[in-house]
Amino acid sequence: MLRCLLLALAATILAGCSSLSSQQNPAVDFGKFKSYYVEHRLTDNHGIDQMIVNDLRQRGLAASCGHLTMIPEKVDVIIAYEDRWTWDFKSYLIELNVIARNARTNKMIATATYRHPGPLSKDPEVMIAKILDGFLK
Repeated sequence: MLRCLLLALAATILAGCSSLSSQQNPAVDFGKFKSYYVEHRLTDNHGIDQMIVNDLRQRGLAASCGHLTMIPEKVDVIIAYEDRWTWDFKSYLIELNVIARNARTNKMIATATYRHPGPLSKDPEVMIAKILDGFLK
């Protein structure tokens, strides 16, 4: 009995908890945006920009990534992100911040933060999908 209780306690402590917080301008309809550009971060060694592009394309949206100086003319939304990784016998993503801005006005239209600080982390693709689900609902 004590062994089961200790095992359950250890699993709870090691699992950590994840949280997603997002804010979106209620006047903005993401349904009207069809073209996205993901700003590449020079410090990104994990390909988060390409993962975001892949998710957007799977949703039937036009998406590309690169440096801001290379942005195509007909883009509706610019997505910027900041990723935080840690290492505990393996490298894993503990936080992903995403900001969506209107490409024409440069005004922020949505922001989200997904945190998963525990060592039993989720795949980055899952974190990205949850964030974009909130934006594109």
